[in-house]
Amino acid sequence: MERARQALKWNQRAEFTKTLLIIALIVGMTLGGYGLFTVSMGTSNPLVVVESESMLPTLEVGHLLVLQARAPEQIQVGNIIVFNAAYHTKPIVHRIVEIQNVTGELHYYTLGDNNDLRDPGYRLHEDIIGVVVLAVPYVGHVTLFLHEPYGFAIVAVLFLALLILPEFFMKDEEDDVDTEIDEQNTTEQENANA
Repeated sequence: MERARQALKWNQRAEFTKTLLIIALIVGMTLGGYGLFTVSMGTSNPLVVVESESMLPTLEVGHLLVLQARAPEQIQVGNIIVFNAAYHTKPIVHRIVEIQNVTGELHYYTLGDNNDLRDPGYRLHEDIIGVVVLAVPYVGHVTLFLHEPYGFAIVAVLFLALLILPEFFMKDEEDDVDTEIDEQNTTEQENANA
C-alpha cells in the first residue's frame, strides 16, 4: 500500500485532487459493474424501479426490480414482466395473464395486479425488456428522489461539498501541524542557544 502511495505521490496531492480521484474510481467501478451486470442479465436495462401502484399488493412504489432476459418459450403465464408499450412513455411492470400462439408468434396479454382491466392489445417478445427475478423493497426510492428536481439539486450540492470542504479542513490541520513544528523548532533553537 505504501508503494502505491509513493508511486501516486499521494501525500503530495491536494485534498481536492484526492477526493476527485476517489470519486472517479468509484464512478468507474460502478459503471463497469453495471456493464457486467447488464451483460450477465442479457438485457440493456436490468434494473427498474416501480413507479405506480398498478401491481399492489405484490409490488409497491419504490421496489427495485432486477430483470433478466428470457427466450419467448421460457416466459410463462404468471411471470411479472417489464415491457414497452406505445400507449405509455415509460416501461410498464405487469403480470402475464394469457399467452396465445398466433401462427408461430407468441402474444403476451398483461394485467396489473391492482387493475380491473387487461392492458390494451398484446405484447410481442420484442416489447419485453425482461422478466422480474428479484424485487427489493424501498431501495428504488433513492432513484425516485433523484428524478425530482430538488432531489438532483440536493445531491449535486452534497457532491460539491464533498469536493470542496475537505480542502478547507485539511488545510487547517496542515496549518496546525506547521505551527506546532515551528514552535518546536523555535524552542529547540532557544534551548541550543542557552
